Amino acid sequence: MGRIYRPFTNLMSPLTVGCHTFKNRIVNAPMAFGLIALDPEAGPRAYRKIEAIAEGGAAAVYVGETNVNFTDADRLPFPPFDYSEHGGKAFEAIGHYATLIKKHGALAMIELAHPGSEKTPFEGQKGPIGPVNLTRPDGVKVAAMTDDDMARVIKDFEDAASFMKAAGFDGVLIHAGHGFLFTQFLSPRLNTRTDTYGGPLENRARFPLNIIRGIRERVGSDFLIEVRLSATEGVQGGITLDDIGRFCRMLEGTADLIHVSAGLYTEPIKTRQFSSMYVPHGFNAAVSDKLKKYTTLPVGVVGGFNSPEQAEQIIAEGMADYVILGRQMLADPYFPAKAFNGKADEIRRCIRCFNCFPGSPEEGYKDIPWSSAELSKRVGNCTINPIANLPIDLALFPTPSSPKTVLIAGGGPAGMQAAITAADRGHRVVLAESEHRLGGMLNFTETDVSKQDLRDFKNLLIRLTERCGAQILLNTVADATLIRKLQPDAVILAVGSRPAVPSIPGIDKIQHAVDVYKGYPMGKRVIVVGGGLVGCETGLHLAKTGHMVTVIEKLPRIANDSFGMYREALTMEMESEGIKVLTEMRCQKITPGSVRIVDKDGNESVLKGDTVIYALGMSPNSTEEIDSITQNIRVYKVGDCARPGKVESAVRSGFLAALEIM
Repeated sequence: MGRIYRPFTNLMSPLTVGCHTFKNRIVNAPMAFGLIALDPEAGPRAYRKIEAIAEGGAAAVYVGETNVNFTDADRLPFPPFDYSEHGGKAFEAIGHYATLIKKHGALAMIELAHPGSEKTPFEGQKGPIGPVNLTRPDGVKVAAMTDDDMARVIKDFEDAASFMKAAGFDGVLIHAGHGFLFTQFLSPRLNTRTDTYGGPLENRARFPLNIIRGIRERVGSDFLIEVRLSATEGVQGGITLDDIGRFCRMLEGTADLIHVSAGLYTEPIKTRQFSSMYVPHGFNAAVSDKLKKYTTLPVGVVGGFNSPEQAEQIIAEGMADYVILGRQMLADPYFPAKAFNGKADEIRRCIRCFNCFPGSPEEGYKDIPWSSAELSKRVGNCTINPIANLPIDLALFPTPSSPKTVLIAGGGPAGMQAAITAADRGHRVVLAESEHRLGGMLNFTETDVSKQDLRDFKNLLIRLTERCGAQILLNTVADATLIRKLQPDAVILAVGSRPAVPSIPGIDKIQHAVDVYKGYPMGKRVIVVGGGLVGCETGLHLAKTGHMVTVIEKLPRIANDSFGMYREALTMEMESEGIKVLTEMRCQKITPGSVRIVDKDGNESVLKGDTVIYALGMSPNSTEEIDSITQNIRVYKVGDCARPGKVESAVRSGFLAALEIM
């Protein structure tokens, strides 16, 4: 069946704002830190990520959070410089973003931010400031801003905006949302001042408006000013939609565009600053639709968009004037080009797993401090895009000297990505899959009610594998006979893993969690032994399909093989579905309808259920037979048969193995 071409007429239409024209209605959301360009190791990666978005057809490309000073506005310890000096290393490094963006016909934008009370306290620096004196939950004291502080911060924003204009940018995005400084003043919950900067909205908006007006006076009318707002804080007593609508009216005549977001940095999942896979795509569109009734300014909306079909609908129905894609542009920076050129079904659509931006590690992850330049280098990794954030520039990578015959054993995510990449590089590819269909372990997504996006990715890999020119052999084991017949130059082993079976009496009488997705009958009350990601996600699927679920975990907390925002989203969803969780419990004995457990104090008890399943890790499948006959052939092990892991490691290892074949 041929591709179905959708023209996306509204999404492709230009948008003129002042003297600037957006060539279509798709832009990226600012992510990560703009000043990472100053890091000699991470800078080249940041440039490649930004340029790819411009090359991929976005109308405007936004460089992420850039602090306006180095005293009370920084969240990472980047080397300080003076925004009043329009020259030097920092000026050239930041200006290079604009050069890369504009050479592809996109507008170059950069986000300016002041976190206010959310500043990271660095030794020897001034502490955080905000509307009022307070002590944060982590014990850090925040000082109320004086008139002198406000005047200084206004000048900081003016200097930074002027710097960006001189560096070649077409405009700035002012971060006025997510609980940063602007929100702290606008929010009646956070701003309890009793002077002219507190009380009614007109007073709470005074300082933010003074910043925007100061920027406009400094940069002139030919420079875009966009304001990023959380239309709702998502907490009781916070900013209301009416507050934000009225504030947008106050911005008319000074600002040029409104960027609609949501939530708070301190509670990103609960308040939907970031949407998880458990939240509908495009959830902010209803809010942007309401805000458009308040203002004449163009309104853009962000919020988990991953399909051009939904984006087209939002523009067509007038719910927003442009659509903002965040993590989706890391999953596939060529989203616009593919959509507009009849290849929408080849877009790698974001699965919202938070691999690219995991968020702040929780207690227990002290070895990965969020407020460090080291972790900031990881921002941009992607589960489904193996190229994202690679430390190498693929444009400089050598091409194969000649086409090789490549045999790939296994048609899961690692094997399919290896086939796609090897074929793209000109090799003759044969993929042998022992089952009757491609997909491997990802075929569980056909059943799991929370994994629609991962199912779409699995189906994308199948489409791309079928289109890449590889010879696909289903119901075929890559054994000695096949290898002798093909005489391959290289073999990529992607034969997956099998459930690990620890020595627990009775475990051989029950099913593994993966059997849930194969149609194994489940009783009403299900006990899941093992509270890692597989156990938790399987338990969640069972709860959402009408079962009463109990998860048992020996560690102090569940989903310990995850952290940050995805773990928070998963555990919140489990709680909302009524899943019972028992931690620090050791499993002594299992029967098909019960589990004997021992708590950390040695107390024994028996849990009763209708069905017991287990999820206690995976073990690599054996490759001994192939290893024994491939001594003179290059062999690569990828995915779970190399080391059981997540989808990201499967996809990237398959990609890198294919890349090495010369």
